[in-house]
Amino acid sequence: MKVLIDDGLSTINKLTGIGYQAINLYLSLKKIIFCDITDFNYLRNLHRYLRRFIYFFHSNYLVKKNIYDIIHYQNYYVPFLKGRAKQIVTIHDLGAFKFPETIPYLYVKYNQHSILNALKRANGIIVPSSSIKEEISQFFSKVSPEKVFVCNNGIREVFWKSTITSKFLESHNVKPYSYFFFIGSLSRRKNLKFILEAFIKTKQNHIINKDTQLILAGQFWWGSLDFKHLLREDLGIKTFGYLDDDAIVELYKYSKALIFPSLYEGFGMPIIEAMSQNIPIIISNIPTSRELNKKHNNQMLEFEIDNQESFINQLKKVDKDYDIIKQRLDYGDLSIYHFNKIAEEHLRIYKYVLNSDF
Repeated sequence: MKVLIDDGLSTINKLTGIGYQAINLYLSLKKIIFCDITDFNYLRNLHRYLRRFIYFFHSNYLVKKNIYDIIHYQNYYVPFLKGRAKQIVTIHDLGAFKFPETIPYLYVKYNQHSILNALKRANGIIVPSSSIKEEISQFFSKVSPEKVFVCNNGIREVFWKSTITSKFLESHNVKPYSYFFFIGSLSRRKNLKFILEAFIKTKQNHIINKDTQLILAGQFWWGSLDFKHLLREDLGIKTFGYLDDDAIVELYKYSKALIFPSLYEGFGMPIIEAMSQNIPIIISNIPTSRELNKKHNNQMLEFEIDNQESFINQLKKVDKDYDIIKQRLDYGDLSIYHFNKIAEEHLRIYKYVLNSDF
């Protein structure tokens, strides 16, 4: 079997979730089968619209070359041309349909169009959670459930290492276990205005320790103007941009808890990364986060997404009882997130689709 991972331009700039998944899936697959990954680095310096146009042309060209048995598209788009290869697409989420107000208008239109076409053109559809499979069923009743396969995202190798060499905390004068941690795009969809207002309230009303901080890591994106005025260093809120892997692992490991407050997600990569470091996790009660919580012994602290008091109570609980909560944590088997296992699961799906009439 010959497989091509089409990264959908997700690996030519600073990597985020889709790019990391594409590269690590490829690296693990190529240990067990013939596997290539697209290389669009030659487009790196072009304007993003021109880049996208050339990508469309190139993707359709690759289909007609008839080199591969399976082409797996990572970033929603599936070409309109057909070749001998079976086409598989990963649909990471349906945010453009469910929460269009949290992302830019042009992105909404492009993403909606790409998903609709991908669902029609693909021979197989991979989703990262049962919640997204259910959403596809609800939104697109004509899509056969037999074509939709749930397959976990994976945890990168850096998170399995037992030693930390980074000195990030020391260089930024941050004490271990003195902060709550958020990582992700600093955007409207992540519900950051809600948690910032709540955190400020806890500091101003002396609800949590006066030295407890909130650290945010990630790049500013759509909707950040909603909450930029709340990023107050005088109240212990620190913001860092895009960080290297070692700094990220260190920030996870020595935090009081990961805060994952999203309005909507397709999976929740920071949750499984935080579990790998065995730290407390505070989650909003959205379907995907609750799905992961149930899967891992209900160890996470949930809050109601529109209830500030509910969130503050969880902050207060962790701030006061961190040692007790940490000692009792038991997330169960995390080996299911090793990329070698993720690759094996993908291979099973590839074989099934290859031998099906989809």
